[in-house]
Amino acid sequence: MKGVDNSPADREGMTNKPIITCAGDWNLFCTLEAPLVAAIPQDSCEWRRSYGRITKFVYLEASFVKFNKDKNQSELNLLKRPIFHVYWTDCVDIEYYKTTLREDIEGWLKYLEKNNVTDWMIVLVETYDIRKTNKLLPRTTVLDKIKGDFSVKQTEDRFISVINPIKSEARSAESWRALVAKVRHFVLVAYNKALIKFEEHMREQREKRNDPEWDFCKYFILQEQLAFVLEMLCLYEEALVQYDELDALFSQFVLNSNVAESPKWLDTFKQQVTSWQAVRLTALVPQNLRELIIKKKASLLDFRSYLFQRQSAMLLLTFKPWEIASRCLTTVHNTLVELSLLGAQAVEGAAACWAHLACVETLRACERLSSTNTALEACTAMHAPLLHNAKDKLHELGKLCGLLPGSSDPSSEQLHLVVMLSAGMGDSEPNNQQSPTDRLKEALCSKNSFQQYYLELAELAMGTYKHIGRLRFARHIGRDLAAFYSELGESGKAVVFLTDALRSYEEQGWRDLAAHSRLELVAAALRMRDGDRYTKLSARIASTAELEILVRNFYFEEMMKSLRDNLADKKETVLTELNDCFQIVSATLLPSERDVYITDNKIQCRFVVESYMPKDVNCTRAAISVEVYQDKQTEKRTPVKNNKTDLSVSVGSQSNSPRRSTPDDTSENESNNLITSIRLDDLKPKNPLLNPMNITSKLHYKEDKTLQKATVECQNPKVTLKRSDSSKYRKPSATVRNNYETCFSADDIIIKPGLNDVTVEYIAKQCGKFKLGQISLIVEGKLEFLSNALVSSKMGYEVETQGVSVYLNKVEAKKDLVAGLEQEMELVVNSGSSKIEENAKIELRTSTGLHMRFVDDQSAMSRELSIPIDAIGPFQTAKIQLRLFAILQPKREKNIEHTVWLTCPWWESATEVPLHFVPPMSASWRLLTSNTRKLVHITLKSTVAHPLQFLLTDPSLDCDANTNVSDLNPKNAGDLVVASDGTTASFMWELLKDPLVKAGPMKATFSVNYRLKSAKEETSRRFSCPFDIQDYTTLFVIRTKLEPGKGSDFCRASQVCCLQLNVQRVNETEHTSLMYEVLADQTMWAVLGRTAGVITMESNSTEGQCVSLDVMPLGAGYLPLPAVRLSKYIAANTRDPKKDISAHPRLEPFSPGQVYHAGKAKQIHVLPPVPKEHVDITV
Repeated sequence: MKGVDNSPADREGMTNKPIITCAGDWNLFCTLEAPLVAAIPQDSCEWRRSYGRITKFVYLEASFVKFNKDKNQSELNLLKRPIFHVYWTDCVDIEYYKTTLREDIEGWLKYLEKNNVTDWMIVLVETYDIRKTNKLLPRTTVLDKIKGDFSVKQTEDRFISVINPIKSEARSAESWRALVAKVRHFVLVAYNKALIKFEEHMREQREKRNDPEWDFCKYFILQEQLAFVLEMLCLYEEALVQYDELDALFSQFVLNSNVAESPKWLDTFKQQVTSWQAVRLTALVPQNLRELIIKKKASLLDFRSYLFQRQSAMLLLTFKPWEIASRCLTTVHNTLVELSLLGAQAVEGAAACWAHLACVETLRACERLSSTNTALEACTAMHAPLLHNAKDKLHELGKLCGLLPGSSDPSSEQLHLVVMLSAGMGDSEPNNQQSPTDRLKEALCSKNSFQQYYLELAELAMGTYKHIGRLRFARHIGRDLAAFYSELGESGKAVVFLTDALRSYEEQGWRDLAAHSRLELVAAALRMRDGDRYTKLSARIASTAELEILVRNFYFEEMMKSLRDNLADKKETVLTELNDCFQIVSATLLPSERDVYITDNKIQCRFVVESYMPKDVNCTRAAISVEVYQDKQTEKRTPVKNNKTDLSVSVGSQSNSPRRSTPDDTSENESNNLITSIRLDDLKPKNPLLNPMNITSKLHYKEDKTLQKATVECQNPKVTLKRSDSSKYRKPSATVRNNYETCFSADDIIIKPGLNDVTVEYIAKQCGKFKLGQISLIVEGKLEFLSNALVSSKMGYEVETQGVSVYLNKVEAKKDLVAGLEQEMELVVNSGSSKIEENAKIELRTSTGLHMRFVDDQSAMSRELSIPIDAIGPFQTAKIQLRLFAILQPKREKNIEHTVWLTCPWWESATEVPLHFVPPMSASWRLLTSNTRKLVHITLKSTVAHPLQFLLTDPSLDCDANTNVSDLNPKNAGDLVVASDGTTASFMWELLKDPLVKAGPMKATFSVNYRLKSAKEETSRRFSCPFDIQDYTTLFVIRTKLEPGKGSDFCRASQVCCLQLNVQRVNETEHTSLMYEVLADQTMWAVLGRTAGVITMESNSTEGQCVSLDVMPLGAGYLPLPAVRLSKYIAANTRDPKKDISAHPRLEPFSPGQVYHAGKAKQIHVLPPVPKEHVDITV
């Protein structure tokens, strides 16, 4: 795998390189060394490893040395032993090869074979000569001879020929690339073999770790060689694994030593700690610490510093500074635990110095490497714990050295300790920059430097915690700063941090921590001589259930004492939160006696408050502010005027009078309605985390319509998923006092511990909608508790000013108003919230046809009436009984509408009251004809819905002067009854006229006297109904006769019969062309041939026209004759198109009574068909 940089020369950590020996012509190699060393690391090479490990692409560098038989390194020394061997020659003379070079190569290979070296290569360097290109090539070259003498099947690729690039650069490119590739490949093959052997040896050594003579330091150096080789090959992550294994092995030995026998080698790390220098986080190997480990003189801090430095070096080379920060905390913690387990002697404070320097050095290294935003963000998440740990260790050192605020000057022993700690930290860095070691030494020299350095670390750690959203740690550091500032005497700054911590503890439910924070705050307030804060905190502490009752009682007395002594001279009250000491459980507006709240009347509100105080308190004033409620802006709707009067008519005098809601107002009222009661559960703020998330499922399909995947998606993640910041822990403050000029209030209330019912009152002065606002409880006249619990709710009321209301009602609301009868009604006057004075009058005026009077007044009715109203008090009602009579007009109408105009002194204009009357009965008439005689049949029925009966007398029918009528009604039948239950009355008259004279239109009027059956003494009234009769003279008479067919004496079913039609004109008429139509019932008759025809009547002849039709009865029995319809036939206009006559013939019907069907009620006896005779067939 490629390293962190493309150029290996930039990797500061790689100090070791693979060693390659060069045998043969050393001078020849020296000419090629520079380009070869530069070409090897230019490209990566694939490293195929054993045991199924992942293939890596690595970059190589090489260090070439001259082959020396005397220097022979062990196979276990991976760093100093040569890993590859190359023999160089430029021999081109075969004779020279046979005589001299062959023996030299043979000796070299035997030496390698003797030492079990199989990684070698022979390179023949040729010089390209353009002058020899035209000559014949020799049969056998030197390279062929070398292969023939020394090559076997497995080593054929280890013989290579290359053209000298120094003398012929263009011709040597391909062969040179092949040489470089071969060198890379064979070096990696050699390393693969060497590492396999080395890992086997290392595994054997690790298995001996329980032997008494086993030494961890030797094993550490042994396994570190593998880490060096992997680092050399740019495999930094695998090299880090080796160091992690050593770390885990050492930690396990230390832990086991606490419960089992400690190995001898562990005594090395129990020696006294004399150095606690800062860890230098670079990629270079700290050779001084490594030499101490090799010589077994390293202390535990030395070993841990070296190991952490090497782990950090690998992480630095892979650009993972955040991982370094994460490992630093673990290393520091484990090292301090190991120091205590091993019992290593050290100067007091040495471990704290080492831990502080490790954290600060790690911070500096991370800041140096965090170049990208991603790395910076990842490092920032780990910076805060490092700063926190560095701050704590610095505080520990300050306590040891007497540098904390409030402590006395350092003693001689403490000064000597500072000198020893400074000496153990070693010298500073050679550069001019201030190192963490210099900063710590400076901080330990004086109190001012220490305080400045401590505050810098603490504030930086707190700010970093806030930035990453870990507010609890930030508040914890804030409490440490508060204690530090308190020791400095700056209580004002301490209060700021304690207040922030207290707010977080309260929001997150850490009640015990919040209680102790309040104790610290009240102590700070006492030091600051802040009487207001001290009083409020004392009240809060007295109400804290987590504290002991003695503490609570003490601070309760302190609160009362402060109210008497410190706040006695203050004019304004001290404001604080009500929820700190009290809790609003519920609030209820008591209902009014009249279900509505009226101006100048008392409104009461009762709320239940729970006191957390340990004793009774005197609440000098309890109040709830009142605010004007603003309705939502809604669209103004114009009500539809209803002119009909249903059960009653209600007329209000002002626009704010109660009214019925319509369906369109329902949704509006739901959003704007005020509530009158609320409980504690409703007062709690809603947790936004409990809101349902807008998540939907979605199916994704492929192109072939098969299901690909199913996902769950959030529709609006920006609303649901957002960064959590400190704002969510802040609750709105209620220490801003509202306006209490208009409020519910009550004075001198004793509030006991537990639940208390408090009733406050308010006298309404204005109309409108109001809502309850802030709650105020004033204790001892100086300490005012405020709560905004009701501000966000819609708890309120509506105040109305009820004006005078006038209602014109029916006495019996379910009954209709009947015209033609006197109806009782009452005028209802409600005074509302005002008083009606004497001499007030209401003027009533009716429409034409409607009269009225008082019930007790026997005078004649009139259209205008003045009604005096007696003096009445507020919310009283006066009723005036009236009688109304609607004149019954001689018209045929179903409904009668009237209007009453009311004029009152409390209104600016008259008000219309529509009244709906129904007539007592209705009449219908029908004209009956018998040949030329005419009769009029009249039927009466009641139109009133409620139960009512009328007695009818003296019926009459009045016609025009030219027409007389004959009364056919019985004279001794008695009074007829018409009732609303469906009982009707019928009358009949005959029109007396000359049947042979055509009569014109006639107007008739039916009249009858009626009175109520239940009222015996009531006078009768006349009911009239006019109607018109036109075209009632009989013009034609139709007679029908059915005759049996020929050869038959009777009409039988299924036999053809003859139907004779006779149409006779009985009066003069201009219609001479007539069309007849036979309308036979198809279930009884079958008409053969055509069923209609046109006949012409002579204008001066009275003889009838006869038409014969063939019909067949379909069944036997008494069958009615087929009906015949006669119509006017108007022929088409073919001569004069200018006349208003249609171009096509048309039909017009006759009026009822102009055509009389004489045989309409006749029936004919039809016999069954004759049975078929049996016929004998003889052959």
